[in-house]
Amino acid sequence: MALARSARTLLAILVAAGVALTFAPSAFALSTTADSTWQTNGRVYAMVQVGNTIYIGGKFTRVVSPDGLSKVAAKNLAALDMTTGAPVPGFSARIDSTAKGATVRSLGASADGSVLYVGGRFDLIGTTPVTNFGAVNTSDGSVNATFAAPAVNGNVHAILVGPSRIYLGGAFSKVGGIARSNLAAVLPSGALDSWAPLANDTVRSFAMAQDGATVFVGGHFTQMNSVARQSVARVDAVSGVLNSWTIPAGVIDYPQTAWAILPYGSRVFIGFGKGPNYVAAFHLDFGSVGSQVWRFNTVGNDESLAMNADGTRLFVGGHFGTARLQQEVCKTATSSQWLHGLMSMNPATGQLFCDWIPTVTPYGSNFTGVWAMLSTGTQLWVGGFIETISGVSHIGVGRFTL
Repeated sequence: MALARSARTLLAILVAAGVALTFAPSAFALSTTADSTWQTNGRVYAMVQVGNTIYIGGKFTRVVSPDGLSKVAAKNLAALDMTTGAPVPGFSARIDSTAKGATVRSLGASADGSVLYVGGRFDLIGTTPVTNFGAVNTSDGSVNATFAAPAVNGNVHAILVGPSRIYLGGAFSKVGGIARSNLAAVLPSGALDSWAPLANDTVRSFAMAQDGATVFVGGHFTQMNSVARQSVARVDAVSGVLNSWTIPAGVIDYPQTAWAILPYGSRVFIGFGKGPNYVAAFHLDFGSVGSQVWRFNTVGNDESLAMNADGTRLFVGGHFGTARLQQEVCKTATSSQWLHGLMSMNPATGQLFCDWIPTVTPYGSNFTGVWAMLSTGTQLWVGGFIETISGVSHIGVGRFTL
């Protein structure tokens, strides 16, 4: 999930100039019918954009044309043209395992767009032994020969590419044979960096703060660097020292997982799920106090977030309404709607927009729904355990015109 580069650049200019960012009501119309694009034959858990290409990772063996007649081999990693929705010619990657089935859980791209960092659970890239974290060339999917990937002894759920480091988060205790507690960073060469905050449980999400000096970390932890932090922490991007900014104790329920984090303007938006499930906004403009601005409760995890280009609509994906529990919204005297894996809301107030509530299937499991999301400014891409969107086949992946 990511903002378009143009949107990030504009945001950086506004912040540097000291311009106060406000959230206006969303006025544009959106279709709940996803655009035609190639699909997968399985699940999509991660997305990253490089130019006009979107790379998708997950658990699948091929990508399939919208009519189902054409199929291209793609073992857990694929590249799609963002204009046509078709596979990028010449890109062929194979993320595999000699034992259990491989899964790609996280992706990141180098600043120049030439290298794709891949995390998850696997031990092969092509025929090269690589343990849970590695790098391929974005041009063709081959193993990047200049990156000496360190072995990670557990699942890599999150990757964040910073100016000088690649940050890793997940469920691991060693990177390159050296102790790391669910968080680590490597240099562009692959060498392990000294950055090593201590999370006492699984890390699921990352986001670089707009100041570029600190990193937001989310997951299923209760401590960061041996200091109480329920599910969300902010650490120095260079030293890993815990930042003073914190969400007040008791605001986030225990136990809880922060699945997705999105800083924007004077707010940070976070998708939660474990006990109570909700998406919430917190202050970034109250000094070290990240007090809650609003909360919207859901009946399932909120696992992915994205913002439209002008900051007027926050998109949320998850498995709310795709499992056993159902959630009725937008009630009037004559009608109502049901949440099923996708929704959007006013980022200023948390009010649900009733004009865009696509229906995602299948139903019946906590592992269904939308796990990954990416906004380019003109498109919204969604991925997950998806079979249909608003009644139309979109296995694994879908896209909407913004």
